[in-house]
Amino acid sequence: RSVPQLLEENDQLIRCIVEYQSKGRATDCVQYQHILHRNLIYLATIADATPPSTQKPVD
Repeated sequence: RSVPQLLEENDQLIRCIVEYQSKGRATDCVQYQHILHRNLIYLATIADATPPSTQKPVD
C-alpha cells in the first residue's frame, strides 16, 4: 500500500476507534488500535529511512 492509502486507512481507523469509545465499547476497538499501531510503526520506519533531502514538506 502507498503512504496516502495508509494515511486514509489510519483516518478511518481513528474515526472507528473514537466512535466505539464514545459508545462505551473500548474493548471492541482493540483490533483497530493494533492495526493503527502497525501502520504507524510502518510509516515511521519509512520516514526514518528516507534521506532528509528527499522528504517532502507537510502542508
